[in-house]
Parts: sequence; structure tokens; C-alpha cells
Amino acid sequence: MMKTGESKCYERKPKRKFAATRRLFIKEKLLKKAASMLVAENKEKELEKERVVNESVPPLKLSGLSVQELQELCKELHQKLDVVDETRYDMQVKVNKNENEIVSLKQKIIELKGMKKPSLKRVKKTTDDMLGACTDASKLKKADFKANLKTVKKEDDKKEEVTDWRKNVEALSGMEGRKKLFNAGPRKSKISASRRLYLKTKLLKTAALMLEKTKEERILQKEVTLTEKVPPLQLSGLSVQDLQTLCKELHRKIDVADEERYDIDVKVAKNIKEIEDLNQKVFELKGKMKRPALKRVKISADAMLGALLGAKVKESVDFKVNLKTVKKEEEKKEEVTDWRKNVEAMSGMEGRKKLFDANQ
Repeated sequence: MMKTGESKCYERKPKRKFAATRRLFIKEKLLKKAASMLVAENKEKELEKERVVNESVPPLKLSGLSVQELQELCKELHQKLDVVDETRYDMQVKVNKNENEIVSLKQKIIELKGMKKPSLKRVKKTTDDMLGACTDASKLKKADFKANLKTVKKEDDKKEEVTDWRKNVEALSGMEGRKKLFNAGPRKSKISASRRLYLKTKLLKTAALMLEKTKEERILQKEVTLTEKVPPLQLSGLSVQDLQTLCKELHRKIDVADEERYDIDVKVAKNIKEIEDLNQKVFELKGKMKRPALKRVKISADAMLGALLGAKVKESVDFKVNLKTVKKEEEKKEEVTDWRKNVEAMSGMEGRKKLFDANQ
């Protein structure tokens, strides 16, 4: 049998390729590099924003312009401000729409992961109550759906004769009885087909009217908002100095509005990317398609930084610069001796005593 000491010698743990200090140093180096890359990326974004804004809003040149030329410049700047502000308003509406879509997609992901909405119960409701829930209850007039319906005389219901139950059982037994039950068909619904069609067309017409009304309200709200931000020009009776001041003010407003438009445009692009990611996640949770599992790949520190930085930095990073040099201890070589001498030395009482003293 193998002794415990010998078993411990054979159970060797695999040596780690990197020491803890080495891993910590590489991690700190990568974090510093990532922070510097983030700062450089933010500076690039700011420079790109300034370039785009300066291209769309060039600096003013008011020296040597007459009154008529200044008036034309004011009209041109006012028109440009109107266009930029309208674009900014439309993009802000798009941002709100995208944010609502993101919220609904996140809710859908939560439901697919296991948390579901409670099932709704069917409630009996009249047509007037249904229309009142869709429209404003204060402006709702009671709808009379029976006004255009034809009057039809009801046939007298035939009274069923009370007969012996045994005759009914005999009549419906066997193949003949099953045939009668099959020919009888399903139960008739309480509402006729014409009634259902009429209610459906009525609800669709109401929904179309509500949609048109909502669109008109949005257009009016947009016009009111733009009129408040960009009031109409009044150039009559203004001097050259007043016109120059007005031109500078309009130019400043265009600069502010265009900067806001640029920021909203960046937000729209970010929201679109997030919506695509959430749609992909919903698609994966439904089980139709899953991303393949990634394999672990051995990669050096230089290759890792090259993948992060791309072709911008071609210099190789030497991580061994700040590491301390440690001399390795030479392993003691065991002397090869004759095994018979060891056996003779360990035999008898003297050998047992030596083993006992060595274990203590």
C-alpha cells in the first residue's frame, strides 16, 4: 500500500502560467490604457461635433453690409432657424418613441425569462361602455345601434312537448342518434353575424376618427411649440445696428439649436442600436436561434492591445520593464547510491530507531 506522504508527492497541482503580481500588473496596465482610450474617444467626439456644427453654421460677416442686405440676411437666418428647430423637434419625438419601445422590449424579455403578466378575465360590457373606454366619456353621445336596423317579426317559439325521457334516450341511441346529434351542429351565438359586422365597422370607424384627431393635435402642438421658440420677424423701422444685433442673436440661436439637434441625433443612433440588441435577445429567448458558444483562445498581451486599439498603435508594449529580477534557486540533485547500503543501514533496531527519530 502507498503511504500518505508518497500520495501527497504524486498529487501535484498544475502550476499557473502567470503569477498573481504579474496578472495584477497586466490588469492595471489594461485599465489605464482603456481609460486613456476613453478620454481620447471623448475628445474625438467633441472635435467631430464642433466640426459638424461649424460646417452647418458658418461664422457671420456683417461688415460693409447695407440695410437691405442685412434684412435679407436676417430673413435667411430666421428661415434656417425654423428648419433646424423643426428637425430637432422631430428627432425629439423619435427619441421618445424609441424609449417607449425599449421599455416594452425590456418588459417582453422579463416575461420570456419567466415572469408573466396576470391573465385578464373576460368582462361583459355593452357597446356604449366599450366606446366610452376608447373615447372621452364627457364628449360621448349615447350610440343608438338599433336606429338603422330592420324590424323583423319574431316567430312564435314552439313549445316542446313533455314526453317520456325513455323515448328520447331510445331515439338518440345507436348510429341514428349520433347522426342526429352531428347534424344538429354547434350552438348558435347570441349575436347574429350582421350584428357583429356592424359593431366591428362602427369600432373601426371610431378608431380611424380618433387616429385622425390625434394626428391633427400633434401637428397643432408642433406648430405652437415652433412658433413660441421662433417668433415671426419684425424688420420695419430697424437701424443698421439693430439689424446687426438681430442677426447675431439669430446666429446664436441657430448654433444652440443645431448643437441640440446633433446631441439628439447621437441619442437616436444609440437607441436604435439598443433596440436591435434587445430584439436579438428576444429572438434568442424564443429559442429560434442562439449565439454559438465562444472558445477560449490563447493570446499575448501585445495581440490583446492590438485587437483593442486596432492599427493605430504598432508599438509593442513591454510588460517586463518594471518587474523585479529574481534568481531561481538551483534544485538539489539527489545522489544516486546503492540501494543495498540503505537497506542494510535501516535494518534492525538501529534502523527502526532512525526512522522513529526522523518522523518526530
